[in-house]
Formats: sequence, C-alpha cells, structure tokens
Amino acid sequence: MQDKLIQEIDTIFNPRAVAFFGVSGLTNRLGNLMLFSFLDCGYPGILYPVNKNETSIMNQPCYPCLEDIPGPVDLAIISVHPDRVEKVIDECLDKGVKGAVIFTSGFGETGEEGRKRQQDIVARARAGGMRIIGPNCMGLYSSQSKIAFFPGMPGEKGSVAFLSQSGSLANMLGLFAAERGLSFSRMVSVGNAADLDVTDFLQYLGEDNDTDVIACYMEGVSDGRRFLEVAGSVSLKKPILLWKVGDTEGGKRGVRSHTGSMAGSGLLWDAAIKQAGIVRVENLVELVGFITAFTRPCMPAGRNIVIISGPGGAAISAADACEREGLVLAEPGEETVRELAGIIPEFGTSTSNPIDLSLESSFDVTLYPGAVEICGRDSNVDIILAIVTVLRKEIVEGLIRAKNAINKPVAIITLPEHSTFSGSMSSLFGTVQKEEYPGILRQLYEAGISVHATEQEAARALSSLCFYADHVSALKRHKK
Repeated sequence: MQDKLIQEIDTIFNPRAVAFFGVSGLTNRLGNLMLFSFLDCGYPGILYPVNKNETSIMNQPCYPCLEDIPGPVDLAIISVHPDRVEKVIDECLDKGVKGAVIFTSGFGETGEEGRKRQQDIVARARAGGMRIIGPNCMGLYSSQSKIAFFPGMPGEKGSVAFLSQSGSLANMLGLFAAERGLSFSRMVSVGNAADLDVTDFLQYLGEDNDTDVIACYMEGVSDGRRFLEVAGSVSLKKPILLWKVGDTEGGKRGVRSHTGSMAGSGLLWDAAIKQAGIVRVENLVELVGFITAFTRPCMPAGRNIVIISGPGGAAISAADACEREGLVLAEPGEETVRELAGIIPEFGTSTSNPIDLSLESSFDVTLYPGAVEICGRDSNVDIILAIVTVLRKEIVEGLIRAKNAINKPVAIITLPEHSTFSGSMSSLFGTVQKEEYPGILRQLYEAGISVHATEQEAARALSSLCFYADHVSALKRHKK
C-alpha cells in the first residue's frame, strides 16, 4: 500500500501532459493563472487548455473537451464552477487521468451539503483509479519537474519541501523565502485534503531523495494517529518543522470555515508532536529562520552557547532569549580568553560571554570570523551565535571559513537587506546590496550557517536544533 501511494504521488509530481479546465480567452480567469504558472516555471511537458469556445490560449492549442486530446494526460488542473466539477471528473476518468488538482472551492468548507458533494467526487475518482488534491487548493510545485501553482516561484532546485493547507501561505512562503536565498524541492497546497492529505504527502517526502527538510502549515487532520505515526518515522530521517494553527476557540472557528479541518486541542498537539520529534514554529518569519537552521544542520553536542556581537544591547537581549529557551551561556576557557584578547580592540570590548567586539567589527572584517573560530575550538562551547550589524562579503567569506574549521553550529542575526540602517551604511562599509542578498544568504545556508531576523527567533531555532538532535540520538540508542 505504501509503495502504491508513493508511486501514485510520484506520477502526479512528474506529469508528462497536463490538461487545464477553466481557462479562457479572457485574462481575468483563475484557470489562466494556473496555465501561466506552468509556462512561467518552464514546464517541459505538453499543456492542453480545454475550452470549446477557443482555439488557442497563451499560444497553446485549445481543445473542446478532454476526449479530443490526441495523447495521454497524467494530471488535470480544474478551476471551474463547483457545479461543473463532477462532470469534469467523469471526463478525466474516461481519459485515464491519474491525478486532479481541484482549485475550485465551495465544498467541504461550506457545510454538510458541501461535504457530501466532496465525498461523492472523491469516491467516484478513487473507484476509477484517480487521486485528488483539494478541493479548495492551489496544487503542486516542483523545482525538478517544473510545475507550479503561481508565477514567479523559485526556479532553482532546493532541498526543502513545504506542505500546506493554505494556498496563499504556500505562495507567500515561496516568494518570501526566495528573497532570502531559499529554494524548494516541492510544495503542496492540499486545501480541504478530501483525498490525498498532509500525511500522504509527508509519507512520500520521507522517501524523496530530493528533500532533506519538510516544513508544514497545518490546521488539522482527519486521522491524527496516522499523522503522528508517519511523522515519527519520517523525523528519524529528516526534520519536520510544523506551523500548527487552530489551537484557540477563535482559531478553530477559522479553520472550519477555511478548509473544514478538525483542529484539536493545542495542549494535546504540543505533547504529541514533541513525542514524534516534530519541531514546532509559530509564524512565517520564524518558519523561514528555522528552515535555515535545519537546511545543512551541524548537530550540537550540547546546549552551551557563546554570543559574539558588536552592539552591546543586542547581545544582552540575545543572552536573555537564549536562557529562556533552555540554552546555557558558556564560560570560555582561559586559552580562549587569551586568544580573543589578542585579536579584539583593547577598549570598549569584552572577552566574557557575551563577547563584545565593539563598533570596530563593522570596519575590521577579520574580527567576527576570528572570534568564531577561536570560540569554536573551545571544548566548553557547543553553539555560536553572532550578531552581525553590517553584512559584508568579506565577513561572510570569513564566517564560512571559520565554520568549516570548527564544525559546530553557527547562527547569525543580521539586519534585513532593505533596512534604512543597512542602506545608509552601504557606501561606507561596502555592505551586501539588495540584489546580492539571496545569493549571499544561500552561501551561508550551504555552509551550515543559519540566518535569523531576531535574537528570540534565533534562540528558539537553536534550542529546537538541540531538541531534534537529542530526539534522534535517544531513539537510535533505544533501537540498539
């Protein structure tokens, strides 16, 4: 059964030909957005717009109905009125289509009548050997097979997969993350998840060689036990980052009207996902930061952290954040203190933890890398967090060399590339320009250096990295 499921999903992710229902000669049709997204992503297969009133849409030959298409079709993208969905599904079954993305809403999220129509459609599809994604969803993105649900999605191949019950959040994460140098292997918007759900795709991604990290936005599942069993197994092979919403009464009401899912108790979810080795995040910005921490993870041996900073106030705030998240401020050894004293300025600095490099660190590009490497050689230090006020190429290159030399987790907190401070200092310090930012960040991620927006988010990400390392280690010891 597992092999069959994986084969079915793999066929959907790698279609040889795709049919589009709901396309039109008019430009303001959602079906056109889906067709344009495939073209924009560079899909190499055959695209078949279906519309009896058109001969060509976006320079693609148009067909009156599915049976007129001369070749086989693996995937159908359906963006028609809810009343027409059942008829389109029947056409797909007659054609032997393997999978369908139902973008159309107006089903299980609307109430009992909508749920019944949704169940009837799924039952009909499953009986004919076709799998459904949706309804009420955006569908699929794959950087490998060049399929997409929105224009402008990252073209570079990545190692992170994202599963979402929200289509808009899948769009937002893809575009938001691209600006920060992140690329994805696959993304799925499951919507109402009437047939294939988050758990099914999680199982598939657990076996996917192109995916190293799995991120999820989830409102609820119909079978919580199966989700946790699958997640527990997958998390031993690759980390799972979960943004779970709908814990409060207000959130649960929103979930029911959005995708019709069952949200469940927040306290029960917290306990269950922790037992399964899942890392929980709270918002979109945090999710991106956590992804960077788990993309090329160097697992920490313990929770002793050293903070290296130019600005003193930010370092104190980082110390508070780290201790709140269960990290321990390390005490640098005597040799470490002597070496630090040999490279940092004499005045306005400190060799105790947090280590203060002073404003000189913005001018002297050797200070951050030197301090990181010295602290990394200290056996009392497990993790290094650097607060880098001005991101310069020379500092980035030095940090990567230092990380390679010490082989310990290194994270940095830095100002966004579009900040007023960063922009005003560009000519003075030679900071990274906005257009260069994604590429520079990608270099850091590939070297195993995570990048964070705030000290609180960095502390949570690093603490979660410790939790995951402990979880995997404990389960492996138990199995022995």
